[in-house]
Amino acid sequence: MNASARAGTLTAAPPSSTLPEPALKAAAGWVTMLARTLKTCRLYDAANPAVTKFRDELRQASLRLVEEHGSIAFRFTSNDVLCDERSLYPARSRDDNLAYPFHRDGVRSLRFNPGLEADEVDMIVDSVLAVTRTNLDDGDLVTLLWEADLRHVDVDFIPAEGDVGNGAPAAQAEADAAPMPWPRPDAAPEPAPAPEPAAVAPEPHPGGLNRSEDWTLGDLTVEVEASYVELDSLAPAETERFRREFDEEHRVPAETAALAIAMACLNAGARAEDEAELSSFMPRVLRGALATGAWADAQQALCALRALPVGTWSEETFVQELLQPVSVARTVEMLDRHDADALGAFLGLARDVGDAGVDWMTLALSESQQRATRQVLAEAVAAACRDNPGRLAPWLADSRWYVVRNIVYILGWIGGPEIVNLLPVALRHEDARVRSQVVASLAQIDLRHARPLLIRALEGADTRLFCQVLSQLSGARDAATARFLLAYLQQDRFATRPGEERRAIYAALASVGGDEIVPELEVELLRNNWFDRAMEIHRHNVARCLARIATPRARAALENAARSRRAPVRHAANTALATLPEAA
Repeated sequence: MNASARAGTLTAAPPSSTLPEPALKAAAGWVTMLARTLKTCRLYDAANPAVTKFRDELRQASLRLVEEHGSIAFRFTSNDVLCDERSLYPARSRDDNLAYPFHRDGVRSLRFNPGLEADEVDMIVDSVLAVTRTNLDDGDLVTLLWEADLRHVDVDFIPAEGDVGNGAPAAQAEADAAPMPWPRPDAAPEPAPAPEPAAVAPEPHPGGLNRSEDWTLGDLTVEVEASYVELDSLAPAETERFRREFDEEHRVPAETAALAIAMACLNAGARAEDEAELSSFMPRVLRGALATGAWADAQQALCALRALPVGTWSEETFVQELLQPVSVARTVEMLDRHDADALGAFLGLARDVGDAGVDWMTLALSESQQRATRQVLAEAVAAACRDNPGRLAPWLADSRWYVVRNIVYILGWIGGPEIVNLLPVALRHEDARVRSQVVASLAQIDLRHARPLLIRALEGADTRLFCQVLSQLSGARDAATARFLLAYLQQDRFATRPGEERRAIYAALASVGGDEIVPELEVELLRNNWFDRAMEIHRHNVARCLARIATPRARAALENAARSRRAPVRHAANTALATLPEAA
């Protein structure tokens, strides 16, 4: 909308007629509802239930007003809203002046016509809210109403450069202004509104109705009663919300509050005598935080104690208290019950404790009943000892097998040749689960360093551990290992070993052996056994070992056996040769 276009009247209002009293009362009620809705929208956000309810009631009242009484026109002066020259909402103060935003921006009247839609009512409310905000960059009310394209609302306004006050100059400006059509071709012309009185003081409402702030009292008391009903229905939920927020605000532990006060005192520049008092008080805060599982508060209290002058508190005594069985049991109970964030705070405190924090975490690891907690603690201990795995050596002599297994597990995470010298102690442990974990941890170490310890693990190993060790030894070829395993193959009791062990020996020999064991394997292939079925199976497995070694010397041994005069030997050799690629 440009300046020249605004120099006219949007629509010409038809001559006003005397309305019946019911229509005037309905109009007064509508104006009151409009004022109430605007105030509520300014107080709360758009999603508030009160805003939604009041806006819906205003829409319904607007539609009902034009449906029951036809076209209704509201005229705005500087301090009152009029309908058929009847005062509906006189200004009681500067802040309680509903007519002022309309009059200030040049809107002199609004006429609601039959067919009014709810969206048009919303557009009027949104436009008034837009021009009454603190930020007035949204434009003037006339422009907003023009852009809203209200098809069933006629708007009468005066030019922006005219006198917007009362008296003859405004009327003359409106009479001389060139009309500008509202964006609707069938709009009926309206005459310019009559000059409004200049008085600001409120007048008694006709019909004996008086207004009290947001409400027009009298025949419309049903609105007041409905609002009280609404407040009564909302009271239980709002009361519960208040109590919940109150409880949350007062749920702060005493240790946390005391620590906050003490830190505020220190940060404010405490004197020497104040610091001495705090140094004797902070240990109580520290112990209280540990007792309730407030690990972050305990960490802050510990840092504060270290910064304070040395008093009666001893860090060495504090560490001894941490490692006591009763203290560890209480700590584990809280760790198993708390979430991941609390566990992270505990690890931060353990790191700040220093070297003794490793023992504290290890004790907690040994007592925890939650798998997730043990996993996090084990990772933390591994990270703390990565540069010094020997720090965990004393724990390998613990009498509890599960503690030793946990430490071996952590050493496997750390890896590196340094841990090879720590594991022999655990390899001699009486519990097979510990020995099995030693073999599993050796898998994380280079086979060159782990091989001697793996070979030692074969002594007295059960079938499961025996096969596990041979599987790891098969990682690379090694002549010494091959000869060691060949000795198992040549033992008289080899045929009596469990089938899993024999298969593991065959597989390991084929993986680690080379030409150094080919002659011995060839002898095994050609051994006489006229009626021994087990020996036939053995011969086929030896032939497959030669085929997997696959060196020229191993191929030659198989080809020599294929020319044997004995059919079983030829059959085993030819079967193995069939798996080899053609010689180049």
